[in-house]
Formats: sequence, C-alpha cells, structure tokens
Amino acid sequence: MAEVSDESAGDASWNHYAALRDRFIALVRSLDEAQLGTLVPMCPAWTVTGVAAHVCGLNADLVSGVTGGLGTDERTAHQVAARSDATIDEICDEWLGHEPGMREVCSRTPLWAVRLAADLAVHLHDVQHALGLSIDRHDPFTTSAAGRYAEVFQQRVADILGQGVTVELTDGIRLPADPTLPDSGVALRAPPFDFLRSYTARRSRRQVEALEWSGDPTRILDEAWSPYGTFQPVDVID
Repeated sequence: MAEVSDESAGDASWNHYAALRDRFIALVRSLDEAQLGTLVPMCPAWTVTGVAAHVCGLNADLVSGVTGGLGTDERTAHQVAARSDATIDEICDEWLGHEPGMREVCSRTPLWAVRLAADLAVHLHDVQHALGLSIDRHDPFTTSAAGRYAEVFQQRVADILGQGVTVELTDGIRLPADPTLPDSGVALRAPPFDFLRSYTARRSRRQVEALEWSGDPTRILDEAWSPYGTFQPVDVID
C-alpha cells in the first residue's frame, strides 16, 4: 500500500474543511437581515452573524500565529467582538481571504483542518437549528466531526478518569477502549449526529442518558463527559 504523505493528508483535510466552509457561507449569504439577527441558543448569546464571525475569526487567529486559548470563552468573545460592525458579506469575504494562509497552516499541521471542520459542522447545525432549517444528519461532514469528537471523548475519559471507553458510531466507526488503560466497562453506541450534539453540550442529561450505553455511565457523565459546558436544562429537538 502506498504511503500517504503529510502534504497529501494536509490537502485532503483542507479540502474537506473548505467544502464545509463554502456550504456555510452559501447559507449565511442567502439569509435576510432578520434571519442573520436571530439568536443562536446553543451559542453564547451570538446571532447568526456572530457565529460567522467566530468561525472566520478562528482562521484569522491561526493565520496570524495565535494558537493559545483557541476555543476559550475569552478568545471566542474577541473573535465575535472584533467583527461586530462587519456585514455578513464582509465577514465571509474576510474568511475566504484567509485561504492562502490557512492552506499553509494546514499543510504543516493537518489536524488544524480536522479540528476546524468538526467545530464548523457543530456550528452549522447550531444555525440550522436556530432558524428551523432541515439538518442533514447523515452527510460526511457530520460523520467526520462525530468521529473526531469521539476521539476527544476517549482522550478526556483517559485524562480525567484514567480509564478506557469504547465508542461505536452507527455509520460503522468503532473506536475500542485503549487496551493500555483499565477498562471502564462502559461503551456508547449512537448515530453520529446524536453523538455529536450530545458530546458538544447540545442535549439534556436525560437525552444523553437515553443513548445506547453498555455499563453504567454515571461517573463519566458526572466527571468526564464534555468540556463544552453543562447539559442543556431541557430536552432539545433538532
């Protein structure tokens, strides 16, 4: 089997992210002012335009060499505030303008494109949910993002509890527990979309507990579930 070069991996990861970026941009450019001003309940008091400012700002930060604190409340607030006077077209044009620099960043470190694509898939769903639009629960962007966050989940359980946990996504992806760690005895099986929305704190605890668990997930849910905030206070329907 031929080896895949780092450059090829970077190109593939970037192309995946860029395709999702273009889908997001096409959506927000098609919205009217009222829709753009809609609050997105799964985000920290952002409007749809604010969500666009955040995902654009991630590119601006990476191109300028800012990597520390990405994803923190302070950094995301800065990304949104810095573009508070910009129109949606100006934000989208800025985002597209970062492509040459982002290609270079992702060529050196393909994981950045993987992380950005996973984050963007979540935020696309957030916007679609806020606007009452249909969501494609089975597209490759959703599946890829779920796979990425499943790895993050396993690492978080390992870091906090020192245990392995198995994750099976119903598209055929199965991530076994790390055999070098004590087994938690817990396994989670879920559709990619449901896992993605659950792990990124877009679901109530009742909804997360209702996923297909083997073993008792109580300690994981109490101590090591999601780094993205608490459970939603009520059940959420997308």
